[in-house]
Amino acid sequence: MSQSCWEILGIEPTNDQDIIRNAYRQKLPEYHPESDPQGFQNLRQAFEQAKKGIQPDFTPISALSDGALTPVESDSQENGEENQPRETAEPHPEQPVIDQLTADFDTLLNNPQKRYQPDAWHEYIQELDKHSIEVVNQLRWPLLQAVYNASFISRNCALILAERLRWKQRLNELQDEHAHSMDEYLDFIAKGDILDLTLLSDLPLAAQNASFDHISSIHFLFWERPAWMLRAYLEQPSAVYWPDTPELMERRCRWYTYAGFGYPELSDYCLQRLTDEPDNIDWLYLYASQCSLNGDDQQALPYWIRLYTLERHAAAEAWLLNWCKTQAPERLPLLIQAMDNPLYAPADSIPIDSPDQCYLTPAQTTKTLLRWGDALQYSLPQLAQDYASWKLYKETQTTILRHLVEDDGSDPVLHLYRHASMLRLGNETLLQQIIDEPLSDDPLDKLILEGLKHLAQQRLTWLENSQVIATFSQWLYAPTAEQLPEIFNDRDADIYQQCLHWLLERRWMADEQLERLVNSEQFGNNLEIITDWVSFIALQNSTSLPPPVDGEDYWEWCRKCYALVLLLEKPAESLAMIMRMKNLHIEEQHPLQPFWQIIQSIDPEQGNIVEQYMNKLTLSNILQHHSWTRLPITPQDYLDNSQTNSSYSIDHFYISSTPWREQIAKSNQTNQMVFYAACAYFGLSSRTERFTGMIEEMVTDEPTEATLKESLLNAKPYPLAKNILNPRLLALINEIIEMRRNERHLMSEHTHQLLLDCQQNVNEDITLRLVAKLLLQEFNYRRKKQTTDETKPASVWAFWRVNTRLNRTGFMAQLFCGSIFAFMIAYLLTHFSSALDGQIILTCLLYVNIACAATRRLNDLDHGKMVNVLLTVVAVVFPISMLYLLLAPGVPFANKAGPPASGWFNQT
Repeated sequence: MSQSCWEILGIEPTNDQDIIRNAYRQKLPEYHPESDPQGFQNLRQAFEQAKKGIQPDFTPISALSDGALTPVESDSQENGEENQPRETAEPHPEQPVIDQLTADFDTLLNNPQKRYQPDAWHEYIQELDKHSIEVVNQLRWPLLQAVYNASFISRNCALILAERLRWKQRLNELQDEHAHSMDEYLDFIAKGDILDLTLLSDLPLAAQNASFDHISSIHFLFWERPAWMLRAYLEQPSAVYWPDTPELMERRCRWYTYAGFGYPELSDYCLQRLTDEPDNIDWLYLYASQCSLNGDDQQALPYWIRLYTLERHAAAEAWLLNWCKTQAPERLPLLIQAMDNPLYAPADSIPIDSPDQCYLTPAQTTKTLLRWGDALQYSLPQLAQDYASWKLYKETQTTILRHLVEDDGSDPVLHLYRHASMLRLGNETLLQQIIDEPLSDDPLDKLILEGLKHLAQQRLTWLENSQVIATFSQWLYAPTAEQLPEIFNDRDADIYQQCLHWLLERRWMADEQLERLVNSEQFGNNLEIITDWVSFIALQNSTSLPPPVDGEDYWEWCRKCYALVLLLEKPAESLAMIMRMKNLHIEEQHPLQPFWQIIQSIDPEQGNIVEQYMNKLTLSNILQHHSWTRLPITPQDYLDNSQTNSSYSIDHFYISSTPWREQIAKSNQTNQMVFYAACAYFGLSSRTERFTGMIEEMVTDEPTEATLKESLLNAKPYPLAKNILNPRLLALINEIIEMRRNERHLMSEHTHQLLLDCQQNVNEDITLRLVAKLLLQEFNYRRKKQTTDETKPASVWAFWRVNTRLNRTGFMAQLFCGSIFAFMIAYLLTHFSSALDGQIILTCLLYVNIACAATRRLNDLDHGKMVNVLLTVVAVVFPISMLYLLLAPGVPFANKAGPPASGWFNQT
């Protein structure tokens, strides 16, 4: 069909050369000179016509037509004379010879027995050499045109003719546009044939063309197109002849492997070549690929591993990771870790203050981090998932430690995870254990362990040669306390981060080193969780971890340390794993021993193991109390436990537990305000602003709520107390305000009983019950503190100390002794002066003594101020009422008047 040049280029007619050129460039990839030479020449011809502005229909012809490859015309033609009529050129004198040679060449190109035989082309050249140079010159460019137009020509044979006719050297005789095209074509044939075409000489012409076309197309798609296009082509049914040559077999292996096709005969051939050349990386890759494509992954696995070991081959990495995702997902994170390959400069060659220290901070490569993220997209076993999450900093180290404490060497997978984790958490001893670990017979485990050994050696070398670690260790283990070198003061510096990495490692430290770390301003608040808990146990609880003993496996010592920390930090999540710990010997003095006894008494068949563990803890033991606070305690659990104290109160659980916050949110706004105020004033002091801020943010629509909000925030008496119908709520509000205003305020016996009733009343709002328990805890703390501050009650004879307490015997003693003392004073005064009335003096002294004794006794009964004044007056006016003071027992706890007295005559 006749097409215009514009239709071929796909644009509208235009004189804009840029548009024409761009259209040509966009169409050019669609017509490759090798696979579609005719289409390429049509496109080229259309481009030339469009540049000249030719609008009529364009009939595609070969670029080597008679008019295409013509020598450069004379200057007169360039000046426009080409449009003038010319006389018809006379025939060449030797035209018959030229025609015969042209016909002989056509016969050669279509002769199946000779077309691919170089000797036949040499014979044709010998025929050319028998004629004059003028005849050869007349044939030079028509023969190039014929070669170019031939679809299934041997490039090796065409190159013979090209060298004889010197096409490359004489391209300047052609017009520029044609010279450029022919130059590219001559470069193309110079590359030679992709196979020995002489092997096709015995086939019929059609069979030769089919084989040539099929193999050439595969070769082109392999180099020029994506794999899916080659695969689509190979999937088409075909019946062609494949010459049996080593070169073509090698190409077939590459082509089919690239396209994703596996064939047993190709696999066998690859194995044969690999046997002959066992260290050839190419044949190793091809054989492993063919085994995989044939569905024999188990056969392929050792060869992929060998390929990765020899070359760290990217395709081997990808295959092993993909295989592991489906066949061994429990080992996928281990394989990712083993394939991590960070590179560090020698640590001993970099000064401690050099900026290059940033390249020595232990880190994982970006590729490894991406692989962690990809691994988490798959369904992995819990151990593998927790390890990958920890490596991506999505979880703390306790997440993986709760698995590692089970490792006693019996589970090979868990054992490998222990070694992989110790690359980051292990000290020199644990790293050396990785290096000394015997290799497994399993090829995958062997590959993983080899990678871990490499990383462990790299890490160990860094620890041994790092000037940063040497300087830091020298300060930490110095015989006497020294000032931390100033170079570690910058927390953003890389050397500071190196020290934090070093502190991650589990190594035993004496109390002296732990105290030095805790007291260090730079590191004290940044200790990792293990060292932080170990420091707490040793420095706050006076219970140090025993050092490793000679002959003990260092990992066994670490297991006990990790188990103890897990019970203090994440007991609910770790309890099941710790119960499965085997082959563990715990010394009697080890802090883990009390916990271990509790764990061994838990029976999984009796139900919830966490609940059993929680109920067996003794909260008077500070470590067990800490463990209890990390359990999933509900508000009701907290209320029911009589062992709780104010060290971890309701504010701790409210902040750390979502169920607690949801429970409090169900209460009305008044109760919530009371709860927040109690947490603010009697919880941890560091949370005061947080809870008072929560009160301030509450929107109060009712005047009573607004007034209550102001009273709680400013610790002022609540003026609308009469509007509160619930006496327990009113008592809570008043006590919060009074205890906030006066640090020595102690609630009365009546209030104490009211709050106990509030705490134990199951019909009361649980928010108020929690507040009541917190206030009672604060009361007990204050009472105990005042008892400690004032170790002895006031003496009986100190009658002027009316703010002190008297028990019943002390009250009787003061009345008796005071009366005798009053009689003696009155007698002496009247003896020395007759003007004084002894009876009046005696009566006044007796009343003063009775008033002081009654006041002190009433302090012991812990009544309110108004009650005390009233009873004192009654006791003075009606002495008989003192029988009540003689019989009523005092409160058994310290109050604002001092500690109670239990002995005779007000003595402890």
